[in-house]
Amino acid sequence: MIPLGLRLIISGGREAIIRLVVLVVAVAVGVGMLLTVVAATNAVSTWNNRHAWFVTGTVFVSPGPATAGVAPLWWHPTGDTFEGRDIYRFDVAATGTSSPVPPGITRDPGPGQYYASPALAALLRSTPADELAGRYPGHLAGVIGDAALPSPDSLVIIIGHTPAQLAHTPYSVPVTSIAAGAPFSDGDRPVNPNGLSYTPAVGGIQSSGIDLVLSVVALAMLAPVLIFIATATRLSAARREQRFAAMRLVGATRRQVSLLAATESTAAAVLGVAAGFGIFLLLRAPVAGIPFLGEPFFPAELSLSLPDILAVAIGVPVAAAVAARLALRRVHISPLGVTRRTTPKPPRAWRVLPLLAGLAELGFFVMQGTPSSPGGEVWALLPGFALIIVGLIIAGPWLTMATARVMARRTSRPGALIAARRLADDPRAAFRAVSGLVLALFITTVAVVTITTQDAKDLTRFASPAAAAVLTDQLVPSNSISVGPVQEPADAGAGPASPAAPLAARLRGIPGVQGVAVVRADPKLTIPGTFDNLGTYPGGSSPVSAGVVSCAQLATVPALGRCPAGATAAAFPSGGFGGPVDATTSAGITWPAVNVPASRLARLGVDAINVQTNGSGPAIEQARTVLESAYANPSGSAPSTIGDLIAQDNSKNNAYQQLANTVILVSLPIAGCTLATSIAAGLADRKRPFSLLRLTGARLATLRRVVALESAVPLLAVAAVAIGTGFAAAAEYASVAQDHAMVPPGAAYYLITAGGILVSLGIIAGTFPLLARITGPEVARNE
Repeated sequence: MIPLGLRLIISGGREAIIRLVVLVVAVAVGVGMLLTVVAATNAVSTWNNRHAWFVTGTVFVSPGPATAGVAPLWWHPTGDTFEGRDIYRFDVAATGTSSPVPPGITRDPGPGQYYASPALAALLRSTPADELAGRYPGHLAGVIGDAALPSPDSLVIIIGHTPAQLAHTPYSVPVTSIAAGAPFSDGDRPVNPNGLSYTPAVGGIQSSGIDLVLSVVALAMLAPVLIFIATATRLSAARREQRFAAMRLVGATRRQVSLLAATESTAAAVLGVAAGFGIFLLLRAPVAGIPFLGEPFFPAELSLSLPDILAVAIGVPVAAAVAARLALRRVHISPLGVTRRTTPKPPRAWRVLPLLAGLAELGFFVMQGTPSSPGGEVWALLPGFALIIVGLIIAGPWLTMATARVMARRTSRPGALIAARRLADDPRAAFRAVSGLVLALFITTVAVVTITTQDAKDLTRFASPAAAAVLTDQLVPSNSISVGPVQEPADAGAGPASPAAPLAARLRGIPGVQGVAVVRADPKLTIPGTFDNLGTYPGGSSPVSAGVVSCAQLATVPALGRCPAGATAAAFPSGGFGGPVDATTSAGITWPAVNVPASRLARLGVDAINVQTNGSGPAIEQARTVLESAYANPSGSAPSTIGDLIAQDNSKNNAYQQLANTVILVSLPIAGCTLATSIAAGLADRKRPFSLLRLTGARLATLRRVVALESAVPLLAVAAVAIGTGFAAAAEYASVAQDHAMVPPGAAYYLITAGGILVSLGIIAGTFPLLARITGPEVARNE
């Protein structure tokens, strides 16, 4: 029977060839998208794990196996910035030939050498030295290999020093191994063995969140793709039913008909899968270049594991054969029932139970809380979302039937009555056409509401235009109390003159620099939590550690505030903009005067240096280079503008936003393809009934109204349920995983939703020309 089935495929006339080609193309597109989604999910995980070695030297990193006999490597991670892009900087010093070597290089750099990522090496060559290269001592010894980099655009530098240099640098630690695995847990902060927290060069999504995020993203993107593939495998299902029913009537057994159907579907699926792998290979490079997480992937990281390949290569043809077998259940029961168009049994109300069970599962954890472990949270929340998605698909036919019955009772127009009767007779087929879009609307709602809630919870939005142009070198960590003067460089000056004076003069000489304010260290000075001109200080009611700033210098950096009239020095928070100072209001603050003579002020150490620029890139980068060259910043962070600080604070939110955008951009187009495929296939299956209606006097406009209502009614009815369910699920997720009340989305969400529905209605209307061509009188003849 298998050879006969293959022969029927290729010798069944023009209609059989067209049916085969359409099925192969549809399956190929679906498989190509499926493989791309799976590979992209793998790439996100790989991208995240590539940040693991960045947290080397922190106490929460597992020490790993014994490292006896390994010479320590002095390790000092810091952050840097160039034109808004993060640079991951690692200063290292090997104490012996057995010292561990960071990934991507063959040996540790010696003093006066550094290794840079290809993207950073290109920037160093193309950028003036006083804007970038002047920050890094030594010369380029080589480039860091791709295996150590999260992205082709990653900016990473490993700089060599002598052990004596780093041994006396604050926050440097000796390590005997390089960290591996996912980045630190969400909410943890890197801590050196001395117990002080600092800001390291850390990227990626924290390990406690990545499993849940990837699980939800994969589920959200795979579900529409699988629906599209299932829809494709059912193309011309009604025509096949009629053909196989005729075979049963002339003597074919159930087994023979099942084998013929499975052969036809499997052959098309195998060809589609093969073409789908080709589509994936063509899409891999363009998709890798899309900055889903703010930066592109390496094309090689969009890879498939052997289980992924086998699951698709075997699973899709098997699923096609099973679908073909299930599609023949009416043929097996009664071939005459197919010929006479026996009405299937209507769906029952129990179909809404899985949907309600999914919402109840999430609601349970709203009341009880989720397990504290990351894996436990994944397994607590993921089944609820999976149940909701499956529940929408299962409940859809019943909701379609209920809506059709209401429409039939409230209309008297012929087109609406025909559509309502057809919807009530076979609501499963009607809902199948719009199921992808309904699911996409649910996914879009959950994604947008979740991101809106996350942004409202902790998105940083502050900075006046003047404050945004201030470059701050915060030498004392923003969450620390100043414990004494920070040592100036040996060549910065000595004696009675201010050590920072030559540096300030160099900064003022940079084109675009408008002023310099140096915050001096005074360990005993604090600012009250409340006083008259501030009301309640942004940091709270407790006293805040402060430094001293010259009023003459403060006047040149107006974004920092002002001094009282007649004062020569004022107290200023030692944490600056990196602490509790709000840069939207700081310019209007009058800081309290302090009685510090100019002679004493010049002898104090430095908490921070603030540089007012005109906001131009060269001015900011030149000033940043001067500051980094002059000070070995012990706080672990580079000089930053307010814009840099905002970007750092929002980096994780931005990554989640990119993933949400990806889900929306993938699910909506796939849903549109599913809708178009379903409607076109439905018209092809019903061309003879529609032709008979035209022969009996039905106008083409009436048939168009029937087609429009058959698709639009279930779309709008079930979409309303899906959107409402999305809001409910997002509210429960916000309460459980985000610890925040749900925040309604903005106008963009409603525009996206309305646009998706309007495009879907346009797709439905786009099938009207096809309706005119396939319902001519010649189609009504008996075959």
